Amino acid sequence: MQDIYRLGKELYSVYTGPASLRFFPIMAGITLPDPDYEIRRSSGECYVFEYVLSGRGTVQQDEKTVPVKGGDVYLLHPGHFHHYFPDPKDPWEKIWFNVNGSLVRHLLSDYGLQEVLTVPGFGKPNDLQSILRAIRTDPVGCAPALELLLHRFLQSVSAFLGEDRAGRSLPLSMKNFIEQNLTRHLSVDDIAKYVHLSRSRAIHLFSETYGVSPYRYYQSQRLELAQAMLRYTSLSVQEISEKLGFSDYRHFSGFFKKECGMPPLSYRRLR
Repeated sequence: MQDIYRLGKELYSVYTGPASLRFFPIMAGITLPDPDYEIRRSSGECYVFEYVLSGRGTVQQDEKTVPVKGGDVYLLHPGHFHHYFPDPKDPWEKIWFNVNGSLVRHLLSDYGLQEVLTVPGFGKPNDLQSILRAIRTDPVGCAPALELLLHRFLQSVSAFLGEDRAGRSLPLSMKNFIEQNLTRHLSVDDIAKYVHLSRSRAIHLFSETYGVSPYRYYQSQRLELAQAMLRYTSLSVQEISEKLGFSDYRHFSGFFKKECGMPPLSYRRLR
């Protein structure tokens, strides 16, 4: 359990575990009502996801300025001017998560949220609350949980805005299904069945959208997860094999060597 830090009227917890260019959690916290609170960044260095629990405030990204109130969400992107502050007569209380990485960029793109600044009336703080709780409980080892929670949060925002607005699609549904089932054996038939398509149609749609077949994407993501476990955990190769749902150690080692060009233990020595 991590200490909770206080900065003025902000309570926050810092992620202290391994990170990568793909996914780099930073911190999460709660801003308590404070009429003097103000954040101004000439060029934001991370993604900022915030949910207004109560009260009111104003959010600006570049030239766009919008009012927000309890129940609203706003999404700030790195590389932009950020300025946000509460209503002095009804200062907000809000929960927030700061994060970086190519995974975040890809998720925002997949869900059509690159240009979204605010989501009025969203009304669902649970995922961001779970993110904050995960960092407080396990600041070193919570990255996998944070990935899933952030994915679920953005998926929920996407659904709230509407399928057409958020750009959801059958290929994206297949991609999400694959990413959420990396620790079990999947076949192309399993993936096609999930979206009620024939095997050939599923392969065609996925390949047309992402440039690889669904099974090739599944294999590449399994390899990436295995590599992360070898780099950042002390789990044995046998334990990693079991966690990823392989039938036995030799099957996993053969898969890893074929995909990566070297056995798992050789890869781990490169850390």
